[in-house]
Amino acid sequence: MLKFYLTGHNFEYESRNALRVFDLNLHYIIKYCSDLSDIDKDGLSLVSILKEKDDIILAEAYLYKDGALLYHAVFNSEEIFLESNNEKKLKKTLVVKAIHNVLKKHYNVEPDYGILTGVRVIKILITAKNNSKSDDEINRILKDTYEIKNDKIKLLWEILKIESKYISAEQNTKNYNLYVGIPFCPSKCSYCSFTSFVNTKEDKINIYLKSLIYEIEKTIELALKKDMNLNTVYIGGGTPSVLNEAQIDLIFSVIKRYYNLTKIKEVTFEAGRPDTLSREKLECLKRNNVNRISINPQTMNEKTLKLIGRSHTIDDVIQKYKLSKEIGFAINMDVILGLTGEDESDVRNTITEIVKLKPENITVHSLSYKKKSELMREAQEMSKDYDLMAKMHEIVNEKCQSSGYAPYYMYRQKNIKGNSENIGFTLPDRECIYNMIIIEELETILACGLGASSKILQDNGRHEPVRNFKSLEEYNSRIHEIINKKIELL
Repeated sequence: MLKFYLTGHNFEYESRNALRVFDLNLHYIIKYCSDLSDIDKDGLSLVSILKEKDDIILAEAYLYKDGALLYHAVFNSEEIFLESNNEKKLKKTLVVKAIHNVLKKHYNVEPDYGILTGVRVIKILITAKNNSKSDDEINRILKDTYEIKNDKIKLLWEILKIESKYISAEQNTKNYNLYVGIPFCPSKCSYCSFTSFVNTKEDKINIYLKSLIYEIEKTIELALKKDMNLNTVYIGGGTPSVLNEAQIDLIFSVIKRYYNLTKIKEVTFEAGRPDTLSREKLECLKRNNVNRISINPQTMNEKTLKLIGRSHTIDDVIQKYKLSKEIGFAINMDVILGLTGEDESDVRNTITEIVKLKPENITVHSLSYKKKSELMREAQEMSKDYDLMAKMHEIVNEKCQSSGYAPYYMYRQKNIKGNSENIGFTLPDRECIYNMIIIEELETILACGLGASSKILQDNGRHEPVRNFKSLEEYNSRIHEIINKKIELL
């Protein structure tokens, strides 16, 4: 049990996240104290102190065991550059930095992304550039403030080079991207925490689709009234390909009532499970102007497919991939590193088989322990697996880049193995625009469907969310509340 003492601040959320970079299993309690004399001398104690002296903000951290000081760290506001105009963010950064530095000594681990616990790492570079920071200044911030390792800094710049093509203040403020959520799946994967329902009866799906069609229509009308430009369409889930052809036609019919989809750059449909696909369904998607689909094996090892709750085979993946290419789709494929029982050889097999197929995009996820997943419920212990995850990412990066793929977007999650990243690779000029837009929050996302979250770009550059209801009953009965919230923010 760790006793976590806070003095001079109440940044509990940030303090907890700093701890979870190193240990997902440690039990701890957070207490407030006035000074070091108040701490309990028994066991392990971590003290985080924030104070001001002569207009300088100081953050300190002390790690004790049975009253004996193990490690101490101190940082001040003159060492922080990017957040100097935002006092609250500056204080949080200092507190996390001090905590991080005593913990990395205690655990003898140097995390690749240093003190960072947030999702959107590239936004640091974008924000710094918008604040007229030079590349050298940005590198200094990444290395000295955030303590990011050199190879990861290089990766961030490589990604920004591709993303920069889509960063245009004038264009980004005018555009919106339409997300449509289908919260149904043939089965639940062990690592999944998304809002989805398994083996749902047709009549219940049709009731949901009625509400969904209404929300799509009202959302598009609202966007048109505001003279917004539709940039991309993304049908996600869940597993949208559990729908039959008539249901798919119904969704697209309302969108095509307002837009000529042949003129929309990107229309993506998540068909992640090959066991939900047929020639008829793929031809239906093609008729509806879908030009990109997802086929997500997660692993190319049969034994792991069974462990994670998949009911298809590797051969199913390959055959449905070939059929999809024959019909004419660009394809995104997802894999997950760190799945139960897999080692470096399993990952090498997966990525070797995937690059043989040559999908336009490969997104490589690091396994994350998610609160509502079966994996989280059944885990006796959550392992960070720093060394194993580093080796797995090295194998994937080398194979992808030697096969003509470049990294083009990335994001991170809490409780992620190895404190690593989820990273997308693309063949030249075949990147998925929606992936970059949503991760970097470049444009407005207007989302429709159960559990979907809109992110509406405001004049101050911030995004305001509209979070849809997560129960079928509430979504169907309170759809007008969702529409009214979108009207209010637009």
